Amino acid sequence: MKAYKFRGADQIPFALDIMLKQRLFCANWTDLNDPMEGAFQPQNILEANGGRKEQIEQIIEEKMKLKVCSLAKDFRSHLLWAHYADGFSGVAIEVELPKAGGVIKNVEYREAQSWAESLVEISTSEAANEILSSKFKDWKYEKEVRVLQQGSWYELSKPVRRIICGHRMNPALFETLQILCKHKGIEILQTTITERGIRSLAVIDQQ
Repeated sequence: MKAYKFRGADQIPFALDIMLKQRLFCANWTDLNDPMEGAFQPQNILEANGGRKEQIEQIIEEKMKLKVCSLAKDFRSHLLWAHYADGFSGVAIEVELPKAGGVIKNVEYREAQSWAESLVEISTSEAANEILSSKFKDWKYEKEVRVLQQGSWYELSKPVRRIICGHRMNPALFETLQILCKHKGIEILQTTITERGIRSLAVIDQQ
C-alpha cells in the first residue's frame, strides 16, 4: 500500500535519507508528539478477569522495546501539511509498504482507554503492539499507518518513486530536488489548492 512520510523544509536531510538509502527511521515512541502516546489504564487490566500486576509490568517492558515510524495513508490533508511539512514548505515522500500485518500496523482511533481491559486476553508482546497502534479519536485526521519494530531502521522493499512538494517550498530547494529526482528516476509533483482543498497535483516537467 502507498503511504506518505511528511518532512519539513528544515528536515530535508532526513527526506534525502529515505529517498537515497531506501529506509525509514523508527524513533523511540516516548519522543513522539502525542503526550498520551503509549498510555493505557493498568487499573482496567487489574479489574479484568485474570488481570495481574506482573502482566502490567511485562506489557510496559515489551512496550519499551518498540520503536515507531509514523506515516499517513493520504497526503490530501491541510493539517498534515501544516503540522509535519512546515506549512506546505516541505515534502511528502510516497513509499510502498506491505499490507497491514507483522510490523505494519493500521492505527485504531478510539473514544477512550477503556478498551485496555481486553489486553488480558492476548500476550504481553501483542498488548504492547496494540497500545502503540491505538490513539485517541482526535488524531483520526492523520489516517496513520505505523511501522512498529525493535530496530531503528525499516528497510523499504521498493525504492521511492514519487515525492510531493508543498507549493510554498523555497524555489532553490525545489529546483535542487528536481535535479536529484531526475537523476534518480523519481517523479516530482507539487501541491495545488483550490476552494475545495487539495484537489490535484501539478506535474512538473523534468525534461
